[in-house]
Amino acid sequence: MIIMMGNMFGKRRDLRFTILAVLRNGSKNGAEIMDAVDRMTFGMWRPSPGSLYPMLQKMVDENLIKKDESGSYSLTEESGNWFGMGHFHNPFSANSPRNFEEAVEEINGLLNFLEDIKSNGSNKLKENKGELEKIAEKIKKLLSD
Repeated sequence: MIIMMGNMFGKRRDLRFTILAVLRNGSKNGAEIMDAVDRMTFGMWRPSPGSLYPMLQKMVDENLIKKDESGSYSLTEESGNWFGMGHFHNPFSANSPRNFEEAVEEINGLLNFLEDIKSNGSNKLKENKGELEKIAEKIKKLLSD
């Protein structure tokens, strides 16, 4: 399944529609959704955790998708109607943060992504512990100044 949207080589996408399209094939966690989008677009687009996880939460809040205890997302009855109604919500929204609030949202998305990596049984966090500790120290320094 290939989704052709907007400028495939740019950073602007209709992430909401893409998430729904991916979840039509079954439930997935955030990391699996990113992998599915990457495969669907032949590597031309992989949504960033900072854009994906806030959108997933927004879609849960809107009852378009639901999150189970294992961290997997799936479609709701409400989302089934969404496809037939021609919703293509803001296909030209940028994925990069434009202000402080969006930057914090992106950081939270990245943390959710790392949690998914850990829950999938990957050793990537342990293998990169030093780098992650450096990042944590930078954040602590920002807060202390």
